[in-house]
Amino acid sequence: MRAKVIAVLFIAMSGVLIGWNTGMARGLIEVSGIIEAVDASARPQTIVVTATTVGRRKLVVGCRVDDKTVIRASHRSEALAGLHAGDRVRLTYLRAEDGLVCRKVRIR
Repeated sequence: MRAKVIAVLFIAMSGVLIGWNTGMARGLIEVSGIIEAVDASARPQTIVVTATTVGRRKLVVGCRVDDKTVIRASHRSEALAGLHAGDRVRLTYLRAEDGLVCRKVRIR
């Protein structure tokens, strides 16, 4: 499982994956999907989400989670360790020079 997370993150951070830009301000990109993997013990912490775009294309987003990432479940804050593969989420991220950075995770 860890090898899968590392492989997906390597691809995502290399800029190979195609993003789905919803036109949000500040270059933020938002997708809804299912968590494939979470690694709260890695440095940097990571999350991988599989989403389906409007054109029914499969999109895999792997991004790092930092101290600015907001994780919410209903109306309460959540830790990354509280997320699990199979959870449905709305993920907001941005493209940085060194890869994808997760800004918000909302558990659905």
